[in-house]
Amino acid sequence: MFTRFLSILTIAVSLSFLGSVIELSYGAPLDEALKTLRGLSAKERLARIENEARKEGSVRWASSTPQAWAEPALQIFRKRYPTIKVEYMRQSGRVLAERIIREHRAGKYDIDIVGTSAVTFAGMKDSGVIAPYVSPEAAQLRPNMIDPAGWWVAYFGNIQAIVCNRARVKSAPNDWKDFLDPKWKAEFSIDDTRYEWFYALQQIYGREEGNRIITGFRQNGVNLRRGGTLRAQLVGAGEELCGLGVYLNNVRDLTEQNAPVTYSVPEPVIVVPVINMMAKLPPHPYAAILLYDFILTPEATGQYTRANAMAPARDNLPLVKEVVELQGKRTYVVDVEASSRDYEKTVKEYNSLLKK
Repeated sequence: MFTRFLSILTIAVSLSFLGSVIELSYGAPLDEALKTLRGLSAKERLARIENEARKEGSVRWASSTPQAWAEPALQIFRKRYPTIKVEYMRQSGRVLAERIIREHRAGKYDIDIVGTSAVTFAGMKDSGVIAPYVSPEAAQLRPNMIDPAGWWVAYFGNIQAIVCNRARVKSAPNDWKDFLDPKWKAEFSIDDTRYEWFYALQQIYGREEGNRIITGFRQNGVNLRRGGTLRAQLVGAGEELCGLGVYLNNVRDLTEQNAPVTYSVPEPVIVVPVINMMAKLPPHPYAAILLYDFILTPEATGQYTRANAMAPARDNLPLVKEVVELQGKRTYVVDVEASSRDYEKTVKEYNSLLKK
């Protein structure tokens, strides 16, 4: 998968040249739109953006976030701006990044806002698909949930957890290393593609110790599976004793269904930012700015955190009890740029350790 992703970044010279020519003729609508907003008061700025966005009449947001999560916030936006058509396209992170890069190189620019997994950021930036944009709302976000230069911004973060079957385990261990104990032999699983989790372990414990943990899991008979939702469901069904590195929101879904599970969130709490980026050549620049800013408001971000077990991107938002219980604990937020720059190395190292 990653080799194919890299091949898109190094696409044939002729196609890249064609894309450059088309880009020059197409212009830079985001830059031009931002120029018209300089020097305006907050009230004047919003009025101009709204007026121009209504003229454009549409905005397209492509994201790896499930539409069901985004829909409550989008409903508020649609009600406020009924003449602006919002198109939300959901696709998995790396697949979406590949498609957008490929289409950009071919001179097709039909996406306004891009929301992919954090590990795709460096590739998106290097390919020229995205452009920096610092939203006025950014000043209210937590420092580790935004790029100061405006290349990306997180509107929530996924939290890594351990889930166990309550019928067989009284309480879930509070440390990843606990599963090195022989008493857990062949009774737990990890995801064979959870690279951000592995990257976080290396950063928290140090590369050598992080690698030793994964090697120890293999020697302790860990089951390799794919998909956090599936693994959490297998634990709930009693087919697996424990699952490591599942999203806390997957656990919450099970507890809401009264599934017999218990869980823990090891400290430091590992948070993986879920990011948005502004397309370099958005077909609807003013509507893109309007929606991008709106997504970061307490009104919109609160729709995510009030119903899901997600790390908030800003303070004073409604939180579910699973996240409230984590407030005040030490937290490690995965560095978006560093993890995406190290992604190829992380993938190779993790895969190598899993084969030992």
